[in-house]
Amino acid sequence: MTPKTDPKLGPEFRPDTELLLEAHWGRFVAWCTVTGHEPLPATAATIEHFLTQFPGAASTQRLRRHAIRAHHLAAGLADPIPPVQARVWPRREAPDRAAVETVLAAIPKYRYPIGLRGRRDAFLIVLLGALHLTRGQARIVAPDDVAVTSIIRIRGQVVPSSDEPASCPACAVTRWLRIVGSVWTGFRSDAIRLLDPTRGNLDQHDCEQPLPGEWRRAEQLLLPLDVHGWARTGVALSGRSMTSIIPRRRDAAAKDPIVEVLGAVARQPSRFDALTLQETYTELGATDAAVDAALERLAAVWSDAQALDTDIEHAAIVRKSEITTDTDR
Repeated sequence: MTPKTDPKLGPEFRPDTELLLEAHWGRFVAWCTVTGHEPLPATAATIEHFLTQFPGAASTQRLRRHAIRAHHLAAGLADPIPPVQARVWPRREAPDRAAVETVLAAIPKYRYPIGLRGRRDAFLIVLLGALHLTRGQARIVAPDDVAVTSIIRIRGQVVPSSDEPASCPACAVTRWLRIVGSVWTGFRSDAIRLLDPTRGNLDQHDCEQPLPGEWRRAEQLLLPLDVHGWARTGVALSGRSMTSIIPRRRDAAAKDPIVEVLGAVARQPSRFDALTLQETYTELGATDAAVDAALERLAAVWSDAQALDTDIEHAAIVRKSEITTDTDR
């Protein structure tokens, strides 16, 4: 097969998509010809070099990879694009519970919206990393699939727990359940209150605390969230989003985990703290009088500025008249 031979790209593609794929393949072949690379078979390094030389949106790069892969497979060659490693958790036969707990410990659990997104992602990590659900199973988990007693079960599987509250998978589940009802219904103020870091506590297990039943309001538990913390109801979190969340959280845990500072914050003392009601009223009156005086001074300055502007304009007119008279002479 030559690089110019068109393979069958599959019935799932529309004719215009097939034309676009062939255009990407043609560009790759042309680039290989100019740079001295072999297009068929191509090496993974060659393909990555090509994609680097021609940057584009993620969707464009996916089409380019698909076009290159399709031509190789149609020619009976091996797939030149290696699978992305570590994009999902190991399967059940190779569990990595320590890695799950390490990532859970590093995810923010308080503050809005970072704690909101962190709790959602922690719930996702428990589903994929601790319970080994597929992405298709995780995206349709509903309240009826969750049983909360002394032991938490999701789809009949027991959610494990650990000694440290910050890394406990069961605590990750209950932390998300505490706010998902408010997030689903759009009660953002309630979600912000529950994520208040001054009331946060990571010294005790959340999974051992009473859990209100508001989470059952949500028709789905794995919610897509925008950058402002609003949930898209009626739309499941996509598999592509899950695939991007997992490695990003693992990388963050390995490189630069966020250390949360929780607990009450001491406010700087003020001279108004010990005032009685009458003293407060007197202070407000004094402040009001000071504002009035400042406004009077501002009005006086404005009046002086207007007067100065008038004088300057008059002087300019007189000077212009003198200059004109001298010129006529």
